[in-house]
Formats: sequence, structure tokens, C-alpha cells
Amino acid sequence: MAGAVNVQFVGTGDAFGSGGRLQACIHVSSPATTYLLDCGCSSLIGLNQRGLDIDQIDTVLISHLHGDHFGGLPFLLLNAKYISQRTRPLTLIGPRGLQKQVEAACDVLYPGTFSSGFNFDLEYIEPGTGQKLSHTDMDISTFAMRHGHCGQALGFKIVSSGRTVAYTGDTEWTETLVPLAEDADLLICECFQYDQPSPSHLDYATLMIHRQRLRCDNIILTHAGDAMLRDQGPLELKVAHDGLRLTL
Repeated sequence: MAGAVNVQFVGTGDAFGSGGRLQACIHVSSPATTYLLDCGCSSLIGLNQRGLDIDQIDTVLISHLHGDHFGGLPFLLLNAKYISQRTRPLTLIGPRGLQKQVEAACDVLYPGTFSSGFNFDLEYIEPGTGQKLSHTDMDISTFAMRHGHCGQALGFKIVSSGRTVAYTGDTEWTETLVPLAEDADLLICECFQYDQPSPSHLDYATLMIHRQRLRCDNIILTHAGDAMLRDQGPLELKVAHDGLRLTL
């Protein structure tokens, strides 16, 4: 089903809250489905600030198991159980160990959250890299990213309502970014540093060396650290801010 796909950047910051930005969370809605790309610790705050209907979220895609990317899930589940009393099914898609880590985090932060169950079906899907799956209106492809010692880190390419959104999560430069970006209507790409290559993360200078190889219509940068947020002069690529909205 074709139709407009709306993208709202709820949180565009790094693990350190650089620039006062919320942690990684991107809300994407189409005529057929609504999903989140990552759900950092501050995501519930950001979703409420933006007036977004949390109960309409069908799926949360988690790129990797660092707190600034998945740490908001306990709060999301707590809200679903006690505040909204959700009945709509919810699917969490992410790397190997996602279910174990989410349940462990909930047990630490809010013991007993899982013991009495939920009033909605909660499904976990833990695909490997290089996988394709269909879920709701989405055709999802996973790509291997390179992000330090976090274990499996996933990039996602999601086709929904005739539009393609690609998302890197956190990664240093890797050749799999080329097929991830290919023919995407939007590539959401992490860019932590400006011109200082560092293990686990992309920097703007390295990204621009490879820009012509990333064959996609639009690239938006996110997960910016302090060096990226300082005035570097005009940039060819746009750096997202909390609250940025796009329509594809």
C-alpha cells in the first residue's frame, strides 16, 4: 500500500547527552504501520513531548544492545502495562540476546514487571545479519555493522508503503554501508565525530570520502557528539535535531 511515510526524530543524541539531546529514537509512521528505530533511555520522555501515540507503535527495531539504543524499552513496557493498559500486540526486533537483555533490564529497574504478564502479545524476533523478513507492512533487511565489542550490531533497511528507510545504528565505516544505502529514500546515518576517526563510530570526513558510493536520495546524520555539534561551517549533509520531521 503506497502513501506518505512520516519520519520524526525523537532523539538524536549520543550516550552522553551531547548538546542536551535525547538518546536514539526515531518514529516512523505509514498508512499501514508505525515503528521505532531504536529506543534509548529517554525515548518515553521524547515520545510524550512530541505528542506521539505510543500505543500505535507496532514494532521497535533495535540496532544493538547499548543502553542509549535499547534502554528505553523497560519504560515503554511499564507504560504499556500500567498507564495505557495496552492490548495491541507489540513486536521487538533486534540482535541476538535482545529478549534476555530486555527482561534483565526490566528486572533490575522494575522487578516484577514480567511476573504478572501483559494484556498484550509481546513478540521478540532476533534475526541474524544478512536476513530478510516481512512483518506487518514492512519488508526488513538486516546488515552487519561494526560497533566495537557490543556483539551483534545491525543496520536495517525497511520498505513500507512504497518508501525505503535505511538506518545504520552505530558503526564505523564498513563496506556493508554501500548496499544498506542503495536506492533508499532516506539513509539515517550515525556521525559521532567530525574529522577524527575512532573505533566503533563514523566521522564526517570519512563519510564524505565515500559519499558518492552511497547511492540514496537523502542522508540525514544523527548520534552527533560534541565535535560534530560545534560550528564546523557549512556541511553538505544535514545533521538531525530532536523534533525534526520529514515526509517521504
